[in-house]
Amino acid sequence: MPPHLRETLAAIGAYEGPDSYDGFLAALGGSPARLTVLVRRAEVALDVSDLDAGQLRDALRTAVADVGQDVWAAWPDMRTAVRVAYRAVLERLDDLWYPGSDDLVIIDGDERVLVLDHEERLFLTRADAKLRIHSVEERDAQAATCIVRCVGGVVRVGQRFGVGSADDTKGGGTEGGSPLIALAWILRYERPVDFVDPPHSAKVRLTGEGVGLLEKGIVITAVVDTLPH
Repeated sequence: MPPHLRETLAAIGAYEGPDSYDGFLAALGGSPARLTVLVRRAEVALDVSDLDAGQLRDALRTAVADVGQDVWAAWPDMRTAVRVAYRAVLERLDDLWYPGSDDLVIIDGDERVLVLDHEERLFLTRADAKLRIHSVEERDAQAATCIVRCVGGVVRVGQRFGVGSADDTKGGGTEGGSPLIALAWILRYERPVDFVDPPHSAKVRLTGEGVGLLEKGIVITAVVDTLPH
C-alpha cells in the first residue's frame, strides 16, 4: 500500500463513497478476476522499469490523453477505488504507485483500462461492455426490444455482443464462440442516445439470429474486435 495514500487522495480532491469500489468493479466488468483477462488481451504492454518519473508520466499521457474528465483510480489488493481527475493522478503518481508492491488500475471515460502493475509494466486494454437483460418486451426471429441494465464498461450503438448466461463471469462474447447480436439503438427516457454506462438502465433494440436466446438475467458482452471507433 502506498504510504499516506489516504492523505494523498484527500489532497488531490479524490472522491471515495461507500459504493466506490463496487462502481469500479462494474466499470471493469463486474469482477476483480476480469483484470487478468483484460491484461492478457492488452493492446499495449510496456516495460517501464527503466523510465524515470517524467518519462512514465509522458507514457501515461500518450496512452490516455487528459481531456479533463475524472477517471477511476483503484488499488484492487486493497479494495480501494476513487474518482479523481486524471491530471491529478499524473501529478502525484509517485505517491499513488509504488513499483514492486502495488498495482494501480485506471479506467477512463472511454472504458480504456490502464494498469501499472507491481512488476513495473504498463498495460493498456479495454473494459468489457456488458448488458444484463431485465425483460424482453417484444421479439421476432431477427430482432428483440429489451429493457436492460449496463453492468460493465460503456455500451454503444453499433457494437456486437455475444450471449452469455445469467451468471456470466467469463466475458461471454469476448472469448469467441457465442452467437452474435447487434445493438441497433438505445433509448433512455424514450429519447435516443448513443451509449449507456453502469449502473443505468435503458430500452434497446437487438438484432441477429441470437436474439432467440435472450431472457431475463442473461448477460450479453461486447465483442472486443467490433468496438466502434
